[in-house]
Amino acid sequence: MPRRRACSRAYGYEHVGVFHTGKEPRNNLGDWAAYHVPSPEGARGYWVHAAKDREMARRADFGMMVWDGASPGTAVNVLRLAFANKPCVIYDLARGSMATTYNVEDWCAMLRHAGPDIRHQAEARMMPDERLALPG
Repeated sequence: MPRRRACSRAYGYEHVGVFHTGKEPRNNLGDWAAYHVPSPEGARGYWVHAAKDREMARRADFGMMVWDGASPGTAVNVLRLAFANKPCVIYDLARGSMATTYNVEDWCAMLRHAGPDIRHQAEARMMPDERLALPG
């Protein structure tokens, strides 16, 4: 485990954090700092992770996502970083490619490859102010 932490430091990533809603993070291979963000009472499905995801995007300097090209939750997380003009490197498993988003326009371009259904599903997971901030 310490080798992974040393590896992240070797690349200049001193402050890596893992955010989680459960008692412990599901994946923390580098033994990085863990931040618990509880789910709202009665939350189900995607909403179990929504508060954690918003906090993670708020506190991050940038993001790195592995995306299957279809997950609306991951798409919304990328958008939250884009709203804050924070870069996010996305490895798109479906297309076998990497891209970086820097803003909402880049996010829209990313979703053009996924199709309108994914955008509609992503919008259903957004907070009302996030939906209103999207370009037509």
